[in-house]
Amino acid sequence: MTFCDLNERDVKEEPCLSAIDLPEGVPRLRSFYLYLSSSCNLRCRHCWITPEYSDGVPIPGKTIDLKALHQAVLEGKKIGLVDAKLTGGEPMLHPEFKEIVEMLTSEGITMNMETNGTLLTEEMAQFLKNHSKVGFVSMSLDSPFPSEHDAFRGVNGAHKATLRGLDAMVAAGYKNCQVIMSVHRGNRHQIKELIDLASNHGAATVKLNPVTKTGRGIQMHEKGEALSFEEYLALAEDVNQNIRVSSPIPVILSMPLALTPFNELWRTRGKTCDCGVIGILGILGTGEIALCGIGETIPELVYGYLGKDSIRDIWINNPVIKGLRKDIEDTATYPGVCGSCIHAKACRTGCVANNYQYGGRLVSPQWLCDHAYNKGVFPVSRLRR
Repeated sequence: MTFCDLNERDVKEEPCLSAIDLPEGVPRLRSFYLYLSSSCNLRCRHCWITPEYSDGVPIPGKTIDLKALHQAVLEGKKIGLVDAKLTGGEPMLHPEFKEIVEMLTSEGITMNMETNGTLLTEEMAQFLKNHSKVGFVSMSLDSPFPSEHDAFRGVNGAHKATLRGLDAMVAAGYKNCQVIMSVHRGNRHQIKELIDLASNHGAATVKLNPVTKTGRGIQMHEKGEALSFEEYLALAEDVNQNIRVSSPIPVILSMPLALTPFNELWRTRGKTCDCGVIGILGILGTGEIALCGIGETIPELVYGYLGKDSIRDIWINNPVIKGLRKDIEDTATYPGVCGSCIHAKACRTGCVANNYQYGGRLVSPQWLCDHAYNKGVFPVSRLRR
């Protein structure tokens, strides 16, 4: 998997604000990021949370407890919960996956799902479409060539299984499926062919996620297999000037606002990579309540345990969460180039999990912006005078 993926989805139905029981100044808890299983049926070379490999059999102690999750949902709804993201590892490895989806649906929680797609059958696709509030599904495909995708994902047959899953979702009536391509030096030249393949199978969008320097991706960076700073910027320019122009479907590449051309900001209405972290709690397959999946490897970003600790108490009183809220809202104290950037209030320093991996602080410059500033190529037009 990759860091949180932002997608254009329908506006969710919001609960009555008067029904939300929170002290003044505490924002609503809007979403659970549910890492349903901390294991995976693939061995992806780049995964940022390094799940244990499981050949289709859930690993004991590595899946979220259904009963405890239900109680957390009931508690979360009182402080604003309306949405959940189903992810992993591989979310459909959970032995009670359907029961979890049914529970969330019955509680009025809308869902989106990130999956490798290999376990998506026709029956499962029909279930999700007709009997759940799962409105959006993204799945991973890293090469138009089966052998290269399978080598990157570590399991033979993964490419064929993912396309079969995509076909099943489209046949079930999903018109907004997204294919996510993890971009590195080995597949950078295959982007256009991958887009065509995804489009031919009914995908609505393709999102390009360059491999990050986290988890297993660290080794790819150390071996020189990941995109360099210069190659990342070149990819962004190619996407803006060439790939999007010829693509049959929309192509998404997350970039800091400060490094995004003004015409692209206008086209996207200034959408940003701010993940809305001040409205999110992550729940890991181990039952740990954390910032997000980064809690798998960063113990200090774990806040408590499902079934033991109060969601409300964590949301209101946890010192890490309180500090993050303060730091994000106080744009005047943003460190580094963020403190001088005209986009600070909208960007909010981007993915705080990625920031923590890069600079040791949640609220700090994204690595692309930091590199650009240190190399003297940060656009002066994006700095406050």
